[in-house]
Amino acid sequence: MVRACYHQGLPGGLYHGTGGKQPVRGGVFHSGGGKKGTYYLVRYFVDFRESAERICARLEELGLHTCVIFYPEKLSVDQLYDAVRFLEELRERAFYVPGGNVISARQLEEQVKLLEGEEENREVSRRILGEMKELLHTQCLEKKADRLEVFLLEYFDKLNNNPRKCFYILEEMSFFLSEIYDACAARKKEARLPGKPELKAAVYQALNLEELRRFCLENGLEGIRRLGDRKAEESRKYEHVVSCVKQYVEAHYGDSICVEALASDIGLSPNYVRSLFKESEGTTINEWIVEFRMEKACALLTDRRLKVKEISRMVGYENSSYFCSVFARRFGVSPNEYRLEILG
Repeated sequence: MVRACYHQGLPGGLYHGTGGKQPVRGGVFHSGGGKKGTYYLVRYFVDFRESAERICARLEELGLHTCVIFYPEKLSVDQLYDAVRFLEELRERAFYVPGGNVISARQLEEQVKLLEGEEENREVSRRILGEMKELLHTQCLEKKADRLEVFLLEYFDKLNNNPRKCFYILEEMSFFLSEIYDACAARKKEARLPGKPELKAAVYQALNLEELRRFCLENGLEGIRRLGDRKAEESRKYEHVVSCVKQYVEAHYGDSICVEALASDIGLSPNYVRSLFKESEGTTINEWIVEFRMEKACALLTDRRLKVKEISRMVGYENSSYFCSVFARRFGVSPNEYRLEILG
């Protein structure tokens, strides 16, 4: 936030923090700044608002998208201290003014009033933050970005209607982003989140509510969405590998199949293929091959012309006794018993 006071009787010149001095067109003088803001002093003027607008435009050129509050009356040096104190008191209210705006101190005092029900408003914020925190610690975090966005937008909408001291808001958003950081910590590289200290520091540098809202949406929810993009990419990779495995088995189930040959056909390492398949399907490749062969065997057993030994070889088992043993473990009956039950 920038404050502009108009006064008479000060020597001309532009004063920077380094002590530099140079004239400025229009009688606008920079008196330096600090943690509490930047002050511009206007010694002579044509119009209060016009001078404040030029200050605002200059700040925009410097990359500072903030509001400028100007004191609407001409002041003497004796009045300057009280005027600056009055502008300081408006700091909380100025947090709710979007960047790029120029507003009279008197107008701001009337337009934006911090409600007396501070504790009640804090309870509303705590409820929303509690729901966001609970959501952050559920499974499949990457799927929760849209719901978190709803909560976050609700939080800022409530603040627009029920202004609160910016200190509490900055504390709460620092907490919110810290929770996101912790929730994504296991996959920090995929989320591409800044470090926790950098996140918290950036929150406290927000010039207004609009900037804070944008920062939280971009650096919090986008990190979670990137996790979702990563998850979707992994899912597509799994689907491709699983599809290749199943196609290979369907084409070679009557032959001797080993995972090494299967992986070589896909162009990946055997262990990598085993891992992806197990994670996607919840079963091993060998278990899936057995299941597929048993399903084919059941279908072939409905043909009375085929002997069990023939069916055994057709589904990849050279040893018919071993085939019968595997079949019995799977269905609880021998191939011949199964045929009798099905065909009678």
